Amino acid sequence: MKKLAIFIFGLLIALAGCQESNVTPTSGTTIVEVDSAIAPIISKERNAFDSLYVKAKVELKIVSPVNGMVDLLNKKVKVFISPRYFNKQELDFANKEKLNVKTFKFCYNAVVVVSSKQNNLTQIRVDELRDALLGKTSKYEIVIPQSTTTTYQYLKDNVLEGKTPKGVDIVPTEKDVLSRIQKSNNLIGITSFNLVQDSSKIKFIKLGELNQTADSSKPKSIEVNYFTPHPGFVLKNYYPFRQTVYIFLSELEMSPASGFTTFLTSYEGQKIALTNNLAPAAVPVKINEFQ
Repeated sequence: MKKLAIFIFGLLIALAGCQESNVTPTSGTTIVEVDSAIAPIISKERNAFDSLYVKAKVELKIVSPVNGMVDLLNKKVKVFISPRYFNKQELDFANKEKLNVKTFKFCYNAVVVVSSKQNNLTQIRVDELRDALLGKTSKYEIVIPQSTTTTYQYLKDNVLEGKTPKGVDIVPTEKDVLSRIQKSNNLIGITSFNLVQDSSKIKFIKLGELNQTADSSKPKSIEVNYFTPHPGFVLKNYYPFRQTVYIFLSELEMSPASGFTTFLTSYEGQKIALTNNLAPAAVPVKINEFQ
């Protein structure tokens, strides 16, 4: 009887070892939470990863940036991907709890100004857009997504210097922004570039910034260069509204979570990002031309 018990115990250990060996960076299942603003590109990357590593399965869960960060810090998920970085409160919590969260740059996304093709507007300065977002001018009718989105937070933090938008139309999601502008010739919308998967019914408004000459020997002049959200302009930081998309990984063991992270930051993963008009941030990939 004692020998039988020892045999069963040894068998259980062996089975446990076999089960554990089935989970590797290229085999097993993991859940990845993704900010809705960049869900399209991550979905394409996941499909490529799963087709390359048939024993691996990455399940994507689209979440708001706040919920994704909360789940990551509460250890409910191992990977969260977003253009949103830690705020001070979240960093303090991670340090206090001694969380081992690694951060990787994946790509550069753009926050874009869009309109219907019937709109006569082709370009706008950042300061003009700022005045419109603060309600200082009624020259433009603007629609933006609500405060829980990454785009809203980007505008508030990086364009409006912490001020709350006024005099704008706020809709629930970034996709609602795209839907609204397609139905109006007057509206302009602000949304995530990665969500514009079909540009046949919309156009991108070029963005420019004031550049005052510093040469005292010449009369002061104002020069403005306008740029589209082409990945080359985004990469060089010529396009004014650039976001860094981060991968947050909180795990020590080797699993599909770390395997998918490695794939995203590899040459192949970066090439997929570029093919979808996003500027690579982890590996140099040649960008052929500017448009």
